[in-house]
Amino acid sequence: MKDLLDKMKKLNENKNGTVVTFDFDNTIVKSFENKNDGLEVQYQFGGINPAIISRIKKFKEQEGVTVLVVTSRNAALENPQSSVKSMLDGLGVKVDGIFYTNGDKKAQKLYELGSSLHYEDNPEELEAIEAFQHLHSDFNIKVINADSLLSDTEEVAKGIIITNDNKFVIVQRSDSHEWDAAGGHLMVGELPEFALWREVNEEMQLKITNLQYLDSLETFWQNKKKLVHYYLSYVPYSCEELVGAVQLQWELSDYFCGDIREVEHKLQSAEGATENLTNAVNLMIQEKHLVFESRDYQKVSQRLKDYPKDFKELTGQGRTGGSPYKNVKKPLGKSAPPGAPGGGWGPIGEEKEEKTRPKIKIKFLYDLDEKRKKKRKKKRKNKRKTSNKGSTGWSTWPYGGSGGHSPVDFGDGGGDGGGGE
Repeated sequence: MKDLLDKMKKLNENKNGTVVTFDFDNTIVKSFENKNDGLEVQYQFGGINPAIISRIKKFKEQEGVTVLVVTSRNAALENPQSSVKSMLDGLGVKVDGIFYTNGDKKAQKLYELGSSLHYEDNPEELEAIEAFQHLHSDFNIKVINADSLLSDTEEVAKGIIITNDNKFVIVQRSDSHEWDAAGGHLMVGELPEFALWREVNEEMQLKITNLQYLDSLETFWQNKKKLVHYYLSYVPYSCEELVGAVQLQWELSDYFCGDIREVEHKLQSAEGATENLTNAVNLMIQEKHLVFESRDYQKVSQRLKDYPKDFKELTGQGRTGGSPYKNVKKPLGKSAPPGAPGGGWGPIGEEKEEKTRPKIKIKFLYDLDEKRKKKRKKKRKNKRKTSNKGSTGWSTWPYGGSGGHSPVDFGDGGGDGGGGE
């Protein structure tokens, strides 16, 4: 470490050394906040940026180049199991040093280190660096947005958003004006959960949590086959509160918040609905056990029992032209990044310190792969047993955990039809 600090001091004094710096979270390794109950914050692994990892390795091979990671994490809260160093080691990535800003913006530290090239994903950090350059004419640094190195894949993540007053949020596309489920394409290296979280955050300025996997189905869009992963997710807002929280990007022209009957009306409206929205709503009804807590199930079960019959015209005999579902044979991408020790990082914590400090845990759920394989094997076995009774056309593929959530109103009305600006 002393040699590294001496080297950094000389680089800072001379300003002629080649120093390349990388942000860590969501630049090298992706993760998102998937649970926050006020006492515990849990993060979930969302994939890696293979283009960034490739560049780090190439820079390390070049003579005279110093490669550093500069993170805004708090060094005092680092847990050995989740520390930047241990995670880099798990990925087989070597750097010359790791520097922490402990929550501060990185511009000052990058200037002190003499960085001439920095890779970053956070727009606020990019703005701070630009502002710092105006104050220091000798701060010659080029900044590259980490996500700009990645391209979209043909896989898509879509989801229905549920508010804390038990209503459903759908969105309207700017291109076709159809009603749609929120979400978009996965980028290279991303897991579907993170892609959905990122897309909703980018297009609506909402941070969804408690993602619940429904199914993965093959669909067709503009004569292209796409594998779409469907989810439920939650936001800590009511329909009325969404008006002040949602900020739509250009891809979306509007959003709607209401109960299931009002959403059904949108599906049958003049604007029309995408196949993905129809799929998501139908899957949500089929997997209603993910939505309701047990104490509320009996109260709504009878209404739900009859509801799919009402929905049949829309999904099976209506303008969608029959059931679009097909068996999905393609497996999801591997949860763990290359070289992850023991198949995963395990529970991660920025916990401890004072007892009153909220516990911060990052859970990289790599063990889900084995659980999914067992469940898929069991489903295939059950399917073979019932094959002579006729096929329903459905293919369920559990992805992720389950758990109790707020009860959701599938009633006949009373919903707040919010509109977004």
